Amino acid sequence: MSLANLEQDIHVGDTILLDSSVLIAYLNGREPTSPVATHIIDEFLKRGRNEAIISMVTVMEVIVQPFRVSTSTGRHALNFLTRTTNLLPQPIDVQVAHQAALLRAAYNFKTPDALVIATGFVHGADVLATNDHRWNALQQPSDMRVSVCFLDRHLPFP
Repeated sequence: MSLANLEQDIHVGDTILLDSSVLIAYLNGREPTSPVATHIIDEFLKRGRNEAIISMVTVMEVIVQPFRVSTSTGRHALNFLTRTTNLLPQPIDVQVAHQAALLRAAYNFKTPDALVIATGFVHGADVLATNDHRWNALQQPSDMRVSVCFLDRHLPFP
């Protein structure tokens, strides 16, 4: 694939929901999709092309491994999630829980995935970026109001 294809999936001004897998690929730097995740964060978010939202579930999932390494590594990861330009952590509230329940009922998503996706829906995401192909179910309904961008579909990446 190419940068042009990624830019077709994530348009200028789109609000992106970033799944945990995307942020882990970015922070790890050694995942097959790390170059795509790095481009989204460094070029799209940090340069102001797009904003991204993340769920509190994502915050928790992303910082677990760094905290296993050390407290300072965990704090560094947490600072990244809370201080990166145009990366907006969002709370889980009643609206998100309600939407997550609907997603679990309709698609049988596991609770963490349902909460992450629901966060994107409630907070106006235009595109969901993930490496999790269980989210393929979201591309089936014709009334879906968001698109799903699977990072591995953009490999190899420049």
